[in-house]
Amino acid sequence: MARRAPSASPPSRLHRAPNHQSRLHWRETFGFIGPALLALAVVALVPVLWAIGASLYDWHFHRSAARSFVGLGNYVRLAGDPRFLNAVWVTLIYTTVSVSATMVFGTLLALLTKAPFPGKGVVRALLTVPMIMTPVVSTLVWKTFFFEADQGLINWVLGIVGIAGPAWVASSPYAFVTVLVVNIWFMTPFVYLVMDAALEGLPGEVVDAAKIDGAGYWQRVRFVILPMLRATIVFTVIFRITIDARMFEIIHVMTGGGPARDTEVLTLWVYNAALRSFHLGYGNAGGVVLMLLVGAACLAIMLVGLRDLYRRSVST
Repeated sequence: MARRAPSASPPSRLHRAPNHQSRLHWRETFGFIGPALLALAVVALVPVLWAIGASLYDWHFHRSAARSFVGLGNYVRLAGDPRFLNAVWVTLIYTTVSVSATMVFGTLLALLTKAPFPGKGVVRALLTVPMIMTPVVSTLVWKTFFFEADQGLINWVLGIVGIAGPAWVASSPYAFVTVLVVNIWFMTPFVYLVMDAALEGLPGEVVDAAKIDGAGYWQRVRFVILPMLRATIVFTVIFRITIDARMFEIIHVMTGGGPARDTEVLTLWVYNAALRSFHLGYGNAGGVVLMLLVGAACLAIMLVGLRDLYRRSVST
């Protein structure tokens, strides 16, 4: 008589425990992050989806009932709009110069204040003053106190030496320079704080070893310190791009996009198209293009900037 094969025993409670604990862990995790994800979806994802949907319609604010679906028609129209293309060009120059300048100045300030010295805490606090002021207030102070054509401090000093100062916020190319100066002054403290914190976390043995080997100060900065800060620099640049590419307050208060649209960045173009000309569909199409351009630039910088770090982590 053939013997019956033993039946497989059910999994013990010992084997079921890890899966149960894993499910319980995910439930607890989602309980903590669920409200934040929901708020993020409402605040960020829903407006983005609404803007994408609105960009597919010929939609005038005063004729909402007559809106019609045009598909990619608004995007085709953008490609031939010289004012939109000018705004793209102005945004590109403005973002590139501002991000580069703030990264250089913020990093230099962090390097200069790295060593302990009397009053270091006071200096740090003073360097962060521009960042704690609101952009509108900062811009108004700069516009009225420094760049005013008749009574501004800069033209007053130039008048003392016999130079007639220009109308800074109303003439080209000085208007573009003024918005850059204000934004660089306003955002440099942010870069300084990030780089200062990153420098505090660097291993001092590596820098000391380079010093013992005879490397000068700037050699240590170039070949030791900056390479170790590469990841921090990349993510700071990305964060700065996302801020400057959508800058609105400083330019709107300082120049309003003028003169002759020399300072009209994409955010101002979207504002004028959607909220002043009331072409909601067309304005949202420009906003979607801005989002895609910023996303593509940040992705490219991340891939190029962190490529070597990724290769090293894989090889090790």
